Parts: sequence; C-alpha cells; structure tokens
Amino acid sequence: MILRVDRVPSHAALSALESALSSFRISQRTTIPAIATAPRRHASHQAQGRANKAADGAGRRLGAKKTAGQYVVTGNILYRQRGTVWHPGDNCFMGRDHTIHAAVPGYVTYYRDPKKHTKRKYIGVVFNRGDRLPQPEGSVRRRRLGLLAHRMHANALEKLNPEAIEAAEAAAAAPVETKTTVKKKKTPIVRVGTQFRETNWDIGRTAERVGTAESVTPFVPGDRWKAWRKRVAKKQRWLAKQKLMSGTKGKKKRATPRIK
Repeated sequence: MILRVDRVPSHAALSALESALSSFRISQRTTIPAIATAPRRHASHQAQGRANKAADGAGRRLGAKKTAGQYVVTGNILYRQRGTVWHPGDNCFMGRDHTIHAAVPGYVTYYRDPKKHTKRKYIGVVFNRGDRLPQPEGSVRRRRLGLLAHRMHANALEKLNPEAIEAAEAAAAAPVETKTTVKKKKTPIVRVGTQFRETNWDIGRTAERVGTAESVTPFVPGDRWKAWRKRVAKKQRWLAKQKLMSGTKGKKKRATPRIK
C-alpha cells in the first residue's frame, strides 16, 4: 500500500506566483477612501406647498363665524352662506353675498319668529346678554342711545318751580333774531405790472350774476328723448361731413397735357 503525501508550497513559490499574476491586472490595487454618506431627504406629499395640499374650498369658508352669546361690534361677520339659509333679524343686515353682519355692538342670538315667517331662521343682536329674541308683542323697543334709563323720583318733580317752567317756555317760543349780512363789493387784485385783474373764481361766477346761466337748459337725468335727438343730430352732421369729403376725392387734373 502506497501512501500519498501532499506537499505544501513554500513561501518562495507563492511570492513568485503572485508576481506573475500581477502582470495580468488592469490596475494596481489602490485604497479607496470611505465616502461620507449624505443625509437623505425622502419626498412627501406635502413637501412642496399649496400645489399638493387640499384646496380651501367654499365649504370650509362658509358657516357661522360667531356663536350664540358671543360679543360682537358693528360690522362683524356673523354668518357666511350661499343663498339665504339664515335671515337678518334685529340689529343685523345682509351684505351683497348673503353674508349677515352686526349693525350694533351686542350679543349674538339665533332664533325663530313664527309671527314674521313660519319657517325662516333669524340671527339678531341684543344689547344685554340676558335679552331674548323675538321680543314680546307690544314691548318697549330697545335702542342703543348711550344712556341709562333711571326712574325720576316724585320729590324731584314737586321741587320744580312753575314760574321757572313758564319762563323757559316763553323763552323757547320767542322769535329768534336773524342777522342780515351785507355783501361786500370785491375789489380787483393788483397783479404783476400794477394791473388790476379779477380772480378766476369771480370770472367763473360772472354768468350767474348776469343771468346767462338761467338761459341754459338744465340737464335732466333720464331724459332719453333729448339724448336721442342729440344723437340723431350728431349722426346727421357726420353724414354731411362725409358727403362733402367724398365730393372732393378723385384724380387731380394735370396742368399740362401729357405728350405721347
């Protein structure tokens, strides 16, 4: 029986083989420096602004802007709507686009008034937070006068002097003297070169003093008959002018005859 023993190549043989294989390489082995990884930014749906976001449609802009019991001032928008869903009630008014605004400062109230309409809904403004709408029939009308109501005591009425009341009434009934103003004659103003000249304002009012302005027919808005007559007269003048111009057109005659 023959035993086979594998020989291990020596170090010299390995170095010779490596030098032989190096001639077949395209480029020498170089060390590649490590590249720093840049931070990544992943794209998102809302990354570029309004173009990819949901539109702010009319449905988001419409609706109640002030709730019931909220304090508002004059001109505040109470409700935005398309069409007349809510109607303006007490101390409110409606804009051109059916928007309801507050006419006075106060507190907002949403209510119904069957006496005005059985199905309509109203928005109103009250002066006090505890007030309710609609007001009872025959009740005192409330106004914003900037004053507070106080009951006058009976003792204050008794202390009033009747003679003082009569004197005040007589003074109120007496005719009031009116002062008559005398128009001063305006002198011309001295201009450059020691010459007198009236002002432009006086020159413009000369027609009124003479009476020429009264002879001019005043302008009457809505007088379509007069406007039609002016338009027809203007058209006739234009036609006459065109007729005159058409008669002058043509070839001009030569002063000397053409020699053939």
